[in-house]
Amino acid sequence: MSADVASYPPGVVMFLGKVLDFTTGTLTWRQFVPFGIAENPNGWLSEKFTIGDAVSAFPPLLSYDEYLHSTVDAPSWSLQSLYDYAFETSSTTLGDLTSYTSMCILLVLVFLLRAIKSRLLPIFSGIGRRAGRATHGVEWERKNEERIAKFGEYVFRLIFHSAVSAYGIWYFRNKPWWDLDNEDAGTKLLFIDHDSTVIREDARHPIEPGMAWYYLVQCAYNLEAMISLLELSFAFTFQWPLRVERSGKDGNVQSTIQPQSPLLIAWRPTVRGDFQEMFIHHVVTNLLILGSSYFRFTRIGSMVFLVHDISDVPVDMSKLANFLKWKKTTIFCFVTMVLVWLATRLIVLPFVIYRSVLTESYLLVSANGLDPIYFYCYRPIFYTLIGLIILLHLVWFLMFIRMGILLITRGEAHDLSEHKKGEAQLSEQTENGTKKKN
Repeated sequence: MSADVASYPPGVVMFLGKVLDFTTGTLTWRQFVPFGIAENPNGWLSEKFTIGDAVSAFPPLLSYDEYLHSTVDAPSWSLQSLYDYAFETSSTTLGDLTSYTSMCILLVLVFLLRAIKSRLLPIFSGIGRRAGRATHGVEWERKNEERIAKFGEYVFRLIFHSAVSAYGIWYFRNKPWWDLDNEDAGTKLLFIDHDSTVIREDARHPIEPGMAWYYLVQCAYNLEAMISLLELSFAFTFQWPLRVERSGKDGNVQSTIQPQSPLLIAWRPTVRGDFQEMFIHHVVTNLLILGSSYFRFTRIGSMVFLVHDISDVPVDMSKLANFLKWKKTTIFCFVTMVLVWLATRLIVLPFVIYRSVLTESYLLVSANGLDPIYFYCYRPIFYTLIGLIILLHLVWFLMFIRMGILLITRGEAHDLSEHKKGEAQLSEQTENGTKKKN
């Protein structure tokens, strides 16, 4: 599809039209749009400016059936062929998280993660309980059941973030798009020879099995993390949808039946202080994961994953130390967290990865031959989502600065991400004579 870009409406408007076409499943919605905005031939939302799916121009990913038919032997299902397809073959449908195959695997991985957590969290919380009791005494244990419950969750997160960080550093250690000092490599390789290229089709980016499974595991974890966030934040109570109200007195009592919501929703004591920011972060992150996978920008997505995972390790350690009120350990972990957060999420992400998305992504058109109309239509969503992620990181960093000021001026460790108005200090949680240690 060739397009005179200058005659088309802004990309964000075209993307809005594309979203409305997809969600309504029809083009007739345009007749209800006022002010001639959707009227042919010049309305910005008119059918004239309807564009296709850019991915339709990409080479198709290899399905399992196609893989079986492409083998030398007669096609037949076997565990060995499944293994070879999943772990030895590049550019399969596992590389697109919106494919039926990947969605089934995601569902299994989410259930598997939840099953593992259901077994491990009580063990990890028990460790926190014993450590807190040994350090601060029985009274502290009695007054900090919420901390103990969250302790288990953050031990699990620490193990996961440490494991995927180690894997990411190992797997991406020699990838050329991380070689920022090489003029012939670096972040421009995120776009040159992308699957959209029509110039060098033989040089398109393969989606290696390691990358495909990296994405699958990361997406499953983020989906499960959103579910856990909601579980820690809300208490759901079911009740009868009708209630009886009585009014009157002195033997003249009247009863009326009133409808009521069958579901009561209330905040749990374990809700995070930054619930809104964290929930928005989870939604945006999952949209970016699915979008980058669908449009085959897995190289960019993997860079964003890695800077997040590395910075999450000291975050989890800092939270664990503060939950137990180990002051010296908390200070050390907090300083490490702030420095790593600054380096990864506020330097590498905005000034290396986001800069490349803003300034080098046009290589999709100039170097690969992608129709520019696709570029101008779909780029606003990625610009906006990544920018929103960076803005949230800045909000959290300012929260860290406030926490640091409280630590320096008052000598008190407040985790404002867990308790927005501050939290009770150790001296307030223990009675006279209770054992205290740093």
